[in-house]
Amino acid sequence: MKPTLLIVEDSKATRERLENAITEGDLYELVASVGTFEEAKTALHDLAPEILLTDIGLPDGNGIDLIHMLKSPRVKTSLAIVITVFGDAEHVITALKAGASGYILKDDDFMGINNAITCMVNGGSPISPTIARYLLTELSISTQAESGDKQGDLSAREHEILLLVSKGYTSKEIGEILELSFHTINGYVKNLYKKLSVNSRTEAIYEATRKGII
Repeated sequence: MKPTLLIVEDSKATRERLENAITEGDLYELVASVGTFEEAKTALHDLAPEILLTDIGLPDGNGIDLIHMLKSPRVKTSLAIVITVFGDAEHVITALKAGASGYILKDDDFMGINNAITCMVNGGSPISPTIARYLLTELSISTQAESGDKQGDLSAREHEILLLVSKGYTSKEIGEILELSFHTINGYVKNLYKKLSVNSRTEAIYEATRKGII
């Protein structure tokens, strides 16, 4: 069965472009495509899509609040990717801290959205090149400004896995490298999130670099 997906986008033209890209890609089952916050809330509860693809600015709410809802035990959706025009620091960091696993700007080619979603499903963190460059710049500045314990309270294995995560390896690939099961790696990754007080791989890399751990 194909993973199920919900699109939340208030612009009809943009929504249709996304719908067409998903349909033509034939990798995901589009269970609903809506244009408002309230419609999205209903779809998350009633349709339980596995993946949320959402804009940030909605006429009656904020897409980041939808991402926060994924933490509720009543919501079965586990992955969220933002697609937006907002590329500023506040929106990017807020979305990642809320739990978004990817952040794509609308200027990007929508035909690549299927690859971005697949990257996320496989444990990656798809980010537009412009956003990635911004984050790298911020990380560089933070690393130069701070010093301290390079490994923090992470175990040697957790630190090793964090380094591999920062290099872009998925949980499956890390498991193959370290000869550990996929579930074991995911367990380590969850512990990393808890110790770094983050919700996504991208945010974990940001925090670890900012604190000088990697």
